[in-house]
Amino acid sequence: MYFSKYDGVLFVEGDPRGATIIRPISTEDDRAWGQSQLKSLDTLKKTMAAEVKKAGGNAVVRFSYGQRNTFWRSLFSLDNVWWYASGVIANVDEHSLH
Repeated sequence: MYFSKYDGVLFVEGDPRGATIIRPISTEDDRAWGQSQLKSLDTLKKTMAAEVKKAGGNAVVRFSYGQRNTFWRSLFSLDNVWWYASGVIANVDEHSLH
């Protein structure tokens, strides 16, 4: 099971055994003004990590992410690509992931 750690929070692309589920989480960076090259997945992970900590968790399980684009924004010369991420806030024993 693939996982990474950002700002002390685990981001797990799966459903680890023994995880205690807290609640769903999702976010996106859809700012129209700016360059998508300057945005990154770390921007979303930073936002999500703060929310995870507030909720009393230490992980986002079932973590998924990607980029979307839209034709309408490109018509106005706006950045038409943005990042999104979602998952479930949980408490996970990091040692169980190795």
